[in-house]
Amino acid sequence: MPANGIHPQAEKVGERSVEWLAGFGIFDSDGSLRRQIVASRVGEAVGRAAPLASDAGLQLYADWSAAAFTFDDFYCDMGPTSTRPDEFLEVAMRVLYRIERPEAARWDETLLSDAFADLSRRVRSLAPMMWPSWVTGHKDWVLGSVCGIAQRTGARGRPADIADHLATRVSDGAMSLNHALIEMAEGTRLPDELRGGPTVAAATAAAYTLVLLANDLVSYRREAEAGATNTNCVTLLAPTGGSVEDGMEKVVRLHDRIMSLYIRLSHQLKATRDERLRRYIDQLSTYIRANLDWSLTVPRYRAHPSSGASVSAAVTGWSTEPSDGSLAAPPIPSIAWWWEQLRA
Repeated sequence: MPANGIHPQAEKVGERSVEWLAGFGIFDSDGSLRRQIVASRVGEAVGRAAPLASDAGLQLYADWSAAAFTFDDFYCDMGPTSTRPDEFLEVAMRVLYRIERPEAARWDETLLSDAFADLSRRVRSLAPMMWPSWVTGHKDWVLGSVCGIAQRTGARGRPADIADHLATRVSDGAMSLNHALIEMAEGTRLPDELRGGPTVAAATAAAYTLVLLANDLVSYRREAEAGATNTNCVTLLAPTGGSVEDGMEKVVRLHDRIMSLYIRLSHQLKATRDERLRRYIDQLSTYIRANLDWSLTVPRYRAHPSSGASVSAAVTGWSTEPSDGSLAAPPIPSIAWWWEQLRA
């Protein structure tokens, strides 16, 4: 997949996002949270994912990304609610209420809800037709997040299963929101009658999963530092008694098999010669490559070199051939239907 360009305002947009978030009084006095957001390089992330965005659209996407990373760090991955699904739901519902009703005043100490309410007001102004996707996307994210917390904490009484995990990870990773924000930023929208078809749905789900598998690889080191790798695909796919490196190899092979499928599906959809579909697939492909280029170097995922696992052996560099180019579905029932959309 060829390298992308990057929006010329990416760096400035990222700097403004940090200051925008600081304006809500969210950063702690020791500056550690601010450093975490700076280390996430949100300007680069969105500038690569939406290189054709308007300046206002890119700023919206960057500001949301800064708020989303903070939400993850505060409530999903770290902090007391990261191990208490019941407490997480209470906080998340307050934030959701402010997203859907940004006119409402904040009534508790959840400062981050002010930031999301501000974003909602801007979405109404910039892209009113995208409002339903904006609201439902956040509800999907919260549902996925609480499932992810339940899986990580063992609240359901059994280990996470790879089929369940891949079914919920797309929601937990806020993928539909990221995609909607790319469309908002670049001023596009695939009509629902095209978006809902099974081949488009399979290509979309495959693209989202490629982003998330790559993120599991590069974030493993950080999650190992926090003792939170039990729902990382590296752990879930490692053979019994196998090493971290064995698990990483399995993730890379699954990633490459899905990539082989995605390339075939994207060519299949582009062959329809519908310009709207071509643009949609181009955006997905740009997002896949943008995530790889950003995540392999971003300090957010490379700040803890002492976890005992080397990411570099699995994901550094590019190959001209997939490690697994099979076009047969893997034995994972929740995603096997994607391969059924391939034409003979």
